[in-house]
Parts: sequence; structure tokens; C-alpha cells
Amino acid sequence: MNTTKLQYRGVPYVASKQENPPSAPVEHIYRGQHYAASLNHEAAPRDPGLEFQYRGHAYHH
Repeated sequence: MNTTKLQYRGVPYVASKQENPPSAPVEHIYRGQHYAASLNHEAAPRDPGLEFQYRGHAYHH
């Protein structure tokens, strides 16, 4: 079986390999703000009272 080698910004990766991001903090800068946070995080808890508006429609969790 032949696997296609993919690259993103010069970093090779295999699309079929499922990786979990490490829980160690990664230092980076985004829009001038310095961050040192893990790439792996838990999803925020659902808030049933929160309402989203998208293209004129209301959505609830």
C-alpha cells in the first residue's frame, strides 16, 4: 500500500495517523499576545441557557 506524504508549512505528517496533542504547554504568540497553553483541552461545559444566533435562526445546546 502506498501512502501519500503530506506537508503543512514544511512539516511532514501522515493523515491516516490519529495523534492526540500533548498536554504539555506550548508557547506561542497570536496577534501580539503571548500564550503558554496546552494544545489538548477539555470542551467547555454546555450552558442550556445560552442562545446562538446564526443567519436569523436561534440555536440552543
